Amino acid sequence: MKKIDLGQSISILANLGVIAGIVFLAFELRQNNELLIAQTSYAQFNVEQQRRMLRMQESETIMTPPDSRTRAQGLRLELLNNHTLDSFIWQFREYQAGRLPDDFIDLRIWQDVWTTRGLRDLFEEDRQRLDPEFVQFVEENILNR
Repeated sequence: MKKIDLGQSISILANLGVIAGIVFLAFELRQNNELLIAQTSYAQFNVEQQRRMLRMQESETIMTPPDSRTRAQGLRLELLNNHTLDSFIWQFREYQAGRLPDDFIDLRIWQDVWTTRGLRDLFEEDRQRLDPEFVQFVEENILNR
């Protein structure tokens, strides 16, 4: 019978420890990825909820004809449009980076929101400073439909 020396035993145990460490790390990474996915989903939900709530709070202002709006209503609508445009830019960037699912951007919602004249005007004013790919996306999927 062959004797296994102490060095060989320690080497085998060390290799088993490395393998166990890798398995543990893989398990931890999987849990971390699931947590990040959940956090991303919650962030997406919050962005959409906040946009909807702001539009709901300003629904009277949105429905008021531009020539009948008070100065305060006009300012609130301008801020709402800036917030909405920023939200869409964020969604587009996250989608491009692959951090949003393919079906996250609901073009029906975007098209409905873009009927707001002020948002279209803001887009046209800011067109030069916006990401060209975002501009192209909006033109192809929202404005020219």
